[in-house]
Amino acid sequence: MRTIKILLLIVITGLFTSCEPSLNNVANSCGEGDFVSPKTNSKIVFISRRIENSADWNLFLMNFDGSQQAKITELTVRCEKAVISHSGQSILFVHYTEDFFYELYYINIDGTNLTLIDRANRYLGSADWTLDDTKIIYSKNRNESTDDKDLILYDFITKTKVTLTDSGNNYSAKISPDNKIVYSQENNMSSNIYQMNNDGSNKHLIIPDAGNPVWSPEGKRIAYISTGDLKSPQIFISCGDGSNSKQLTKTYHANWDSGFPTFGNYNPQWSLDGNKIVYQSDVNDGLPEIYIMNSDGSNQVRLTNTDRRNEDPVISSDGEHIIFTSNRDLSYNFDIFTMSIDGKNQIPLSKYAGDDSFPVIMTK
Repeated sequence: MRTIKILLLIVITGLFTSCEPSLNNVANSCGEGDFVSPKTNSKIVFISRRIENSADWNLFLMNFDGSQQAKITELTVRCEKAVISHSGQSILFVHYTEDFFYELYYINIDGTNLTLIDRANRYLGSADWTLDDTKIIYSKNRNESTDDKDLILYDFITKTKVTLTDSGNNYSAKISPDNKIVYSQENNMSSNIYQMNNDGSNKHLIIPDAGNPVWSPEGKRIAYISTGDLKSPQIFISCGDGSNSKQLTKTYHANWDSGFPTFGNYNPQWSLDGNKIVYQSDVNDGLPEIYIMNSDGSNQVRLTNTDRRNEDPVISSDGEHIIFTSNRDLSYNFDIFTMSIDGKNQIPLSKYAGDDSFPVIMTK
């Protein structure tokens, strides 16, 4: 359905040493504070193709049990995950126009206050919110002649935009609760993770040959993707400053069609209490399946086992369920599914004879 793009083409040797602390000490060495408390699940936002004879996607909302499915806006959306504010009241999404422009929009969950934030003719997206929902960061092409992207900070209060980067190809920016920004930057075929303040100051490399960082809920750790000794995408964890890096997954499956890259593990998503990470792996048969592990890498468990795709997992706000996408049932094509945190009771929710994808959970 979609191509997984891993921008890690450099084989890493000697990056991690044998004198590092054990996995069980990673959390303590990062200066962990109190974990974020579980919250009550509210609704699920997702995208769906429901226009007859059309490839267009729309933004939809449904209850946590799959009932009361409704379109949020008539604007079509790109085939990517919408981004919900921390308050659960607002959504960021990207619209691809008929004249081939990317447009970043803000909309309330009830469909009101549709607002255009920015527009670009090559790429615009990969957005994230500050904890107080007053600002967002997103990636935008630097100009019409290059695919390189800059990071833009938009202030909802002052309605101003500030460009935070001016070199390299920057994307996948994530903002911590204390407003530290981690992001991926490509330079000369290498992807690296950088950190900066939210005004663009103090840019510095924290993890070489890595990408796609994701903050833990309390903002002390990051999960990210890098290639270990297996030379395939693997999930790592480190402190927020890049120290105490640890490889959590160590499985792979050779891609016999092309020989490189090998299949691996990717798309780590944290539980709200920071104790679990759910992720995708295609190391068994080349198709994505969903796994879960403790955030120190222990107790890795395969949750789905089908001959079809299972992907885009996210742990529910109460920590008891996983919402994901699967095309195991041909009568639904791609559908939004739910299962218990232990993989039991896997059932479809959206049940539409088309494509539903990229679920995001609202909280209240």
